[in-house]
Amino acid sequence: MKSLFIRCSEETYELAHALAKKESRSLNKQIIHMIHNEADDKGVVVEPKKVESVQIKTGLQGFVGTGIQGSAD
Repeated sequence: MKSLFIRCSEETYELAHALAKKESRSLNKQIIHMIHNEADDKGVVVEPKKVESVQIKTGLQGFVGTGIQGSAD
C-alpha cells in the first residue's frame, strides 16, 4: 500500500467531505473512487508492476520438511 497526502483549502476539504457523505463513503474511499472514475473516463491505464514471486512460510510451516529415513539393514 502507498500513502497519498493532499494539501487543499478548507473549502475543498469540506466539498470532499460532503461528496463522501452523499455517497456513503469515507473521505479516503471517496477520493480513491474519484481518481479511478476519472482514469476510466480518460482511458488512463497503469501497467501493474512485476513483482518477484516469493513464498513466505509462517508459523511452523517454515520448520516442516520432508525426508526419507534410510533402512538400518
